[in-house]
Amino acid sequence: MTEERTEERRGLGRIFRLIAIWVVVIVIAVAGGFATGYFLRDKDVREAQQLLAQQKAEMAAQINSLEKQVLQAQKSQLEQALVRAKMRAGLEEVLEFLTEATAEVDQRNFGRALQKIGAAKGALNAAGSTTASFREAVNAKLDEIRAGLEQLDVKTGERISSLTKDLEKGVAPEKTSE
Repeated sequence: MTEERTEERRGLGRIFRLIAIWVVVIVIAVAGGFATGYFLRDKDVREAQQLLAQQKAEMAAQINSLEKQVLQAQKSQLEQALVRAKMRAGLEEVLEFLTEATAEVDQRNFGRALQKIGAAKGALNAAGSTTASFREAVNAKLDEIRAGLEQLDVKTGERISSLTKDLEKGVAPEKTSE
């Protein structure tokens, strides 16, 4: 009986060992499955994070590029506005001299009127932001006015007034051939 019991115990021990080995194998297999799944999913997550970071960097670069383009466009618009303002300021100075010249002609002071026309011509040429054709047309008209003043022509006041009105409208004066 002792041998049977010993044999029985060995049989039970083997069964327990066998069950324990299978439990350990199953636990290892399940743990291996979970670990493999975790690492595969983790790999996918890392790849997604890298892709997201790459896309984020690309978007940031695109945003910076667009910001630079917008700033460049704004700078260009501001520069154009500044050029227009300088041109307008130069024309205002020319208009001031023309108004003074008209007053001098009305008072029959042709010498001072000639000085004012010369100053107006200088101010026009100093306002370099005007177009060449505009500047040439105004200079031609100023030369006509100067010639009229040198001849002491009283009608020169009308020419000065006409030029003043054209410049106030912002249009080039019409060429007259007299």
